[in-house]
Amino acid sequence: MITLPTLCRDLFLLAHIENSEPGPHRGWKWEQMVADYLAMRNVSVEALPGGYTIFGHISLSALRHQIDGTIGCADAIVVAEWKAFKGDMPKNDLLRFKAASDDYFMALGSATPSRPVVRVFGGTGHASDEIRAYAYLHGIALIERGRWPAPALITENTIRLWRESPKPTASDRKHLSWTFRPVQSVLVAQDDGSFLFPKPPAPAMIKSLNLLHEYWSDQLWEEIDREPGTFENMIEHVQRGTWR
Repeated sequence: MITLPTLCRDLFLLAHIENSEPGPHRGWKWEQMVADYLAMRNVSVEALPGGYTIFGHISLSALRHQIDGTIGCADAIVVAEWKAFKGDMPKNDLLRFKAASDDYFMALGSATPSRPVVRVFGGTGHASDEIRAYAYLHGIALIERGRWPAPALITENTIRLWRESPKPTASDRKHLSWTFRPVQSVLVAQDDGSFLFPKPPAPAMIKSLNLLHEYWSDQLWEEIDREPGTFENMIEHVQRGTWR
């Protein structure tokens, strides 16, 4: 069964495949690319793109929010939305995804899964520092072309790629893992049925996480660039389903 870091790594690689379709067709092509990848890996997906339930539940408000997929990974349940932005990632789409997934999660009540539920958003496009900060605050793993996803950076499979560059320390991996926390840690259920949003860290901490993420992403790029063609080979293996 696929893991969350592997899923994020492979989506990042797929996002670098040329997609020249105009308008809505660009998004449809990206969603189909993701669907083909998940099918090839025999990944369990509950919702189809545009689905209106999570874990069989409607939202707390009963609003019909669109969610592209609920994916069963070995280490987490992933609630995902695929976006094929061209250029900068708009903030409103991320805000809407966060609010919609909150609405679904709070409707679960005692049916909340025991496995970690992690939100993954994006695909192509580029995220600003402010958008990354917002994603960190709410534990959302971003997929965007400019930076390797945090879950992929700290997994052993990726760390083994570092041969000459320094590897992420245990402390740095712990800090980066905070940026894609399970929803259960972001909206903590209380005995009275309410939910608690834990006190967020200081802005300086969020800024340091952003810099840490950028640093290790750059280190991985440098390691991959040491051998021309490595990145292209990674993309080809993901497309063929021959890389684990």
